[in-house]
Amino acid sequence: MKEIASGASLLLLLQGVGGIINRLTGGGSSWFLVNYIDALQGYEIIASIILVILGAIIGVGSLKIKGKDD
Repeated sequence: MKEIASGASLLLLLQGVGGIINRLTGGGSSWFLVNYIDALQGYEIIASIILVILGAIIGVGSLKIKGKDD
């Protein structure tokens, strides 16, 4: 479970930070998820910031989960 939470955290952080950088540099469509969700058009930066926050929350939560190494 800890590995899944850590992986989800990393994925959300990469999508969020990458999406922010992509929108601020004027990049076009890329592999960032926010660019392909029609409901988020015009709100890409806000959605990317939310992804970063969610990734951080899940990451901190995954540190508190007891795994095989604990």
